[in-house]
Amino acid sequence: MAFNLQLLHTSDLEGGVDAITSAPNFAAVVEALESDAANQAIASILISSGDNYLPGPFFSAAGDRALRDPLQSFYQDFFNESGLDNIREGSGRIDISIMNALGFDASAVGNHEFDAGTTAFADIVGTDIRGDDLDDVRWLGAQFPYLSANLDFSLEDDLSGLFTSNILPNTAFQSTPDDLTAAGNAPKIAPATVIERGGERIGVVGATTQIVESITSTGNVTVNGVSENNMAVLAGFLQPVINDLINGDDNIVGTADDVNKIILTTHLQQIALEQELAPLLTGVDIIIAGGSDVLLADSTDRLRAGDTANGSYPIITAGGDANPVAIVSTDGQYNYVGRLVVTFNDNGVIDTTSIDANVSGAYATDDQGVSALWGAADPFAAGTKGAQVQSLVTPVQDIVTARDGVTFGSSDVYLEGRRSFVRTEETNLGNLTADANLFVAQQFDPTVQISIKNGGGIRAEIGAIDGTTGELLPTEANSLSGKQAGQISQLDIEGTLRFNNELTLLTVTAEELKNLLEHGVAASGDGNTPGQFPQVGGLTFSFDISQQAIEFDDDGNITTPGSRVRSLGITNDEGQIVDLIVRDGVVVGDPNREIRLVTLDFLADGGDSYPFDVFGENRVDLASTLTDPGAATSADPGTEQDALAEFLLTNFNGGTPFSAAETPASEDSRIQNLTLRADDIPDNGFSIPGTNGRDRFTGGDGDDEFLGRNGNDNLRGQGGDDLIAGNRGNDRLFGQDGDDTLSGGGGRDRLDGGNGSDDLSGDGGRDRLNGGNGRDTLTGGRGSDVYIGGRSADIFVLEDLGGRDLIRDFGTGNDRLGLSDGISFSDLEFVQAGNSVQVSLVGGGLLAIIRSTAVEELTSDVFTSV
Repeated sequence: MAFNLQLLHTSDLEGGVDAITSAPNFAAVVEALESDAANQAIASILISSGDNYLPGPFFSAAGDRALRDPLQSFYQDFFNESGLDNIREGSGRIDISIMNALGFDASAVGNHEFDAGTTAFADIVGTDIRGDDLDDVRWLGAQFPYLSANLDFSLEDDLSGLFTSNILPNTAFQSTPDDLTAAGNAPKIAPATVIERGGERIGVVGATTQIVESITSTGNVTVNGVSENNMAVLAGFLQPVINDLINGDDNIVGTADDVNKIILTTHLQQIALEQELAPLLTGVDIIIAGGSDVLLADSTDRLRAGDTANGSYPIITAGGDANPVAIVSTDGQYNYVGRLVVTFNDNGVIDTTSIDANVSGAYATDDQGVSALWGAADPFAAGTKGAQVQSLVTPVQDIVTARDGVTFGSSDVYLEGRRSFVRTEETNLGNLTADANLFVAQQFDPTVQISIKNGGGIRAEIGAIDGTTGELLPTEANSLSGKQAGQISQLDIEGTLRFNNELTLLTVTAEELKNLLEHGVAASGDGNTPGQFPQVGGLTFSFDISQQAIEFDDDGNITTPGSRVRSLGITNDEGQIVDLIVRDGVVVGDPNREIRLVTLDFLADGGDSYPFDVFGENRVDLASTLTDPGAATSADPGTEQDALAEFLLTNFNGGTPFSAAETPASEDSRIQNLTLRADDIPDNGFSIPGTNGRDRFTGGDGDDEFLGRNGNDNLRGQGGDDLIAGNRGNDRLFGQDGDDTLSGGGGRDRLDGGNGSDDLSGDGGRDRLNGGNGRDTLTGGRGSDVYIGGRSADIFVLEDLGGRDLIRDFGTGNDRLGLSDGISFSDLEFVQAGNSVQVSLVGGGLLAIIRSTAVEELTSDVFTSV
């Protein structure tokens, strides 16, 4: 017979500070929707697709001693057992208690479940029962199963005892005080489970991202198959579990224990992967996509201010058996409850025509969303789920409020840290924290030039969003803590840099730097939000996602070279390029020249599959090296939270606030996406010191600074007002367009000003100076030099430095002769020699020979002091 089901779903709850207000509202929405379904005799289930907690202030606050009494009180009410008076606090336990209060039926295993390590995962979902009495119960864990059919837990001591390969009812994973022996033995993790509602059995299978080992701390938990996104391989591990559900315990099709309604809850991080997976499976009816924070909504859904839908709710596609599959997804952080009300026919196939857009969709959990469902009733009255969750988060608020009162600096702009931005483009918060890491690293080691971190390590924005207009604003004032609007607090920093990674210094070559950034953008495009996307300091680069992405083997060896990085340069504090690394996708200069950088220890250890362990040398971990706590003491020195705090205190505290507003990706300059804008990095202003060899530098349209050293250099400014110095060696300097300053230095140099009003100085040696077009000033310096002014009115400087200069194109009426070193017109004498004039000091030596000129033309009017 037909069966009506309400599926309430969520993903990426990732309890942050906002959960203090959003989690009770989320609970109220869930309860209202469950009540509505019950009134219509529609069965209801609640499922998450993982990442239910995330290390950060909210997560850590649960470990504070002040949370012991609230946790004990909650579980005494939850189990109606007053003897549970020894329940203990612990990091992450508020997050899982909220899920217990809400009555979750199952959840996929996400990557963030492992972020604090496998021991923490076990401590959160498992039990701690130390005897036979209620007083021996310190924790009863998750009251629902965590599901993953593609992870192997057998070799991980912390979790193997919590895993069962059997397909059990979801109630078998509960640990209640009624039977402490059974409670202690209850499994908490499985490939799949069965939920029973109204006599109908619903199978739920879990799947975890195949790259989980490279993006978090899985210990000895491994991925079955391959450790890269490969949906065909993943399907090969999921289908047998699905078949086991369909065939039932007796493994015979058509018997009473068969399951013909299958929900797949996945945490694949990119909804495109769920869409790719669906047609590779048979028997699946609904897929809950997780890890991507993709907000699907229909035209009747009211969204939170500032939010836009990423697609229609639900996505309808077909499975491998040609039956329809509904893919659902919502934004995380307790912001929405997803609701799918659907009818299954007699064969367990969903009827897509039964999905009513006025009923199904995304339900916002803001105050307006709660009021719309509850009307005049109190959603937080005693005994409601909202009240239960409120009792858990209120004591957390007291702890985090204290942290919001410790401030380090201020910003008058919103700092963009949202997932869809920091994992796809340059953001002002990404720049700020990357620059902060560079600031601290350079204090320890001045040779550090650049900073690289992953966008996935930035977990939240710093600022507020106007609930009516959607305007992005700086942080709000907090009257409870004394924090002023715009100030950045310890809580803000802990909220966005929740992992608090340690800082690591490494040395790489120019070629290796290009390949590291190639990896950073290798997974970009097609709507993906990869955690490996870089945020950088001290460098600028452009990338083109239409080009080949780099590929590595498991040992970090390049199997397919990448060509997405098109331009790359190391920059100084003014944004000028001091070392051009890549032009037109090719490394320029010595590919083996060394570059010192600061990154996160997570990346240095191979996190997000960065090959630092293969490329990086001379590693220094700052957390184990730095001992001075500095001015900011809320986090340990050598960590990213401390770096940001110290940087804010030094640069943006008590005076000028941070003011670099977020820009659209089409206007980003530090990281340039060439599908959205043209590459102007080769045209930026360069400031490049040369080597002792033969340097060849070419600038762009900006104001460049080139400093040659020893060797015969070829330095070209191109556009902009350039400053070019050859120093030693026989150099060739070209200003080209712009008002340029060229200095030859020692050696026999050739200087060409090009267009613009240029200042050319030969300095030592026998030099050739060509002003080109424009009003130029030519100064030979020591040695006998050749002057060619070119077009327009030029100044040829006469100097008493022992040289005999040749001026080849002096033209009276346009050009002038410059007098330096205190020389006056009366100090000069002129002798006609053929069609040239010899200019000497009276009683002194010859200064210059001026061709095609007569003595009578050299009146005092053509001379000027310089």
